[in-house]
Formats: sequence, structure tokens, C-alpha cells
Amino acid sequence: MLVKYIETRYIHQYWGTIEPFIKKALEYTDDLNVDQAKVLITSGAWLVIIAIEDEKITGVATVSFENGINFKTAFITCIAGKGIINKVAFKEFVDILKLYGTTRIQGHARDSLVKLYKSFGISKKTNLVEIKL
Repeated sequence: MLVKYIETRYIHQYWGTIEPFIKKALEYTDDLNVDQAKVLITSGAWLVIIAIEDEKITGVATVSFENGINFKTAFITCIAGKGIINKVAFKEFVDILKLYGTTRIQGHARDSLVKLYKSFGISKKTNLVEIKL
């Protein structure tokens, strides 16, 4: 298994393969759709990280970065595919994010994923609530 990031200038070469993963990850949100995510990805606002096994992409994650006072946070904006959501791939994912100066990783997760993430050493921090106005 190989986990690597895709430089923004190469996104269009990979888009047909990574789009279904991003679409799957966005099924649980109404914050944006896959076309809007593509704008964030192709503009460089989101970094794309892929998992490859047997020369096939088996998982995709996207992250945005925030420079805070005490931390540089990589926020997982999308994640889908069995190839990226396992302990081996997650370690490589973390190593890539460290190359970007990341000191912590955050993301929203459905209850079904929280248990899996705990096995990676990720702790549940908060519950997000919302009301649309």
C-alpha cells in the first residue's frame, strides 16, 4: 500500500478516479457538493491524499489547514474508501501531514466512525450542533 498526496497541478489528471470517493464522503453533509469541493481542491485550498493498492486508488482524503496560535491544524474535510481508513494508511497519512507542519488533526465524524478512529488514537472532542437560519 502506498499513501501519497496529489499536487494541485495534477488534480485534473486524477479527478475521474477520485471524484467518486469525494462524492461518497459528501453524502452525509449538505454543506457543499462535489462540484464545490472540486473548486476548493483545484484552487489548492484543500490537499488531496490518496491510498493506492495494486496500482488502484482505494481511498481518498482531503484536508484544509488552519494556522492557529498554538497549533497548525489539518482538518479532514472528506474521507472515503477502505484503503485510507485503516491503521497502516492512517500512519502514512499522519506522516504526510507532518511534512506540512501539522501539529494536530481534526475532523467531524459520524458516530459509526468515532469507534474506528479511537483505535487510531483519535479521541472524541466535541459534538457539533447546528440550526439553519
